[in-house]
Amino acid sequence: MRVMILCFVILLAGLTSAWAQHPGEAAYTKVCVACHGPEGRGGLAPALAPMSYDADYVLAIVREGYGQMPPISARELTDEEVAQAVEYLRDPGAAMAAAPSEVADEHPDLSGIWQTLNAASWNLEDHNAQDGVPAGLSVLVGGGKIPYKEEALRQRQENYDNRSTADPVRQCFLPGVPRITYMPFPFRIIQTPDHMVMTYEFAHAVRIIYTDGSPHPLPNDFWMGDSRGHWEGDTFTVDTTHFNDQTWFDAAGNYHSSQLHVVERFTPVNDNLITYEATIEDPEVFTRPWTIRMPLYRRMEENLRILDYDCVDFFLDSLTGSQG
Repeated sequence: MRVMILCFVILLAGLTSAWAQHPGEAAYTKVCVACHGPEGRGGLAPALAPMSYDADYVLAIVREGYGQMPPISARELTDEEVAQAVEYLRDPGAAMAAAPSEVADEHPDLSGIWQTLNAASWNLEDHNAQDGVPAGLSVLVGGGKIPYKEEALRQRQENYDNRSTADPVRQCFLPGVPRITYMPFPFRIIQTPDHMVMTYEFAHAVRIIYTDGSPHPLPNDFWMGDSRGHWEGDTFTVDTTHFNDQTWFDAAGNYHSSQLHVVERFTPVNDNLITYEATIEDPEVFTRPWTIRMPLYRRMEENLRILDYDCVDFFLDSLTGSQG
């Protein structure tokens, strides 16, 4: 399938409509509407109405997860609420007004579509403009250069010299963390009590950040690492480990090993601005940890949604010489 199925019944825990006519409407609004749209007509995820599956089957999908959808706990949606939502979706009736996303806890709600406005994707450090590359200032906290070990600088220079073909993004691999955040594409945050889901326009990338207190899994390696989140006051902090060594931090060849450890911090300044920080640690490549910082801006356009950037198609077209 061209589009990844993010969820079957995924989640945005919110305050339900006091005037809901059907108890299943309240359950659906509480958890499902953010992905599947009003009345189950579809949106970020496929349409669900009219529902053709029985409640036991849907409950199993909800609890076990499906594809890239994380399992949904009974704290987010009880067994009874699942059954009520299924019944509602068999005949959702009159149109309902989807409530604005709110998270029923004490934490800020980061839900929305966000994007950076800088040149970090091309180079994290100060750099002059080149053909197709805008000039940019360093996004390192305090400015300056990335603290490479002397022997690692040779690999960075080799990467830079071959950047037009060696950059993993040009081969349509996932950008990795933190690069996915400051790619020149918007991304959506969907927030629930147990997960923070981030969906990206580039290559349909998805991050599922567990906030239920579960630990990192046994050692493995992933393009996007394994992410676990928690709140520190109003700051959402994400600890990501278990990376492979195949991604770059930018198009200039700044790189890491499989020992990469990233700690990201999302701190809301107001409803439309988040301060984003990422602290990078990799003892094989760098002499010390270092941190980048930049603002994330809420996209405000009417009817905005995450669109497709199918880089695999573009890559295949370039190999075959065909045009879309």
